[in-house]
Amino acid sequence: MSTKALWDSVNEKLVPYPRNDDEPVVGLDTNRYAIVSLVREPQPEYDPIEEYLVPTTALDLDALTYTYDWLVQTLPPPGPDYRGFYSALLVSTCYQAVLAEVLSTTSPAPAGALAVFVSAMQDCLSGRANPDAMQGAIWLLLGQLHLDMVHMEELQNMLTDAYLDQLYSLTPPAP
Repeated sequence: MSTKALWDSVNEKLVPYPRNDDEPVVGLDTNRYAIVSLVREPQPEYDPIEEYLVPTTALDLDALTYTYDWLVQTLPPPGPDYRGFYSALLVSTCYQAVLAEVLSTTSPAPAGALAVFVSAMQDCLSGRANPDAMQGAIWLLLGQLHLDMVHMEELQNMLTDAYLDQLYSLTPPAP
């Protein structure tokens, strides 16, 4: 593998060095081509759980080098996990409390609010998330129920674990 390459100043791109032995090229158009040394930086250490590598290149015509290097980037936060949230919700004590309250009341309002929430959740699960509708469904349901702080905290933790806490709030803003 050659340790040299040519920088084509007309097309502004790197081209292979025409010799395998890195010896000078006879008849090279030096107005068009610059001989550059190839520098290959080793891959840096990184945490694959939180980071990823981006290959980079840099041309330095003053130093006559073309460097292959690496940039360590932080992974973006995960996207909303509606499936994880709904799976956790269905087996939670919070959901059991919701069902118990809906089934024990004579008013149809809590059952209707639960139906609206489940419908909005189904839209989210099928890839048709409507954050405004889901937020409204959450507030409608919680406004019809009397959940204690333990269940509200459990619900908040499920939202956080599913990366939904930045999208949804359990309490409406003050008027």
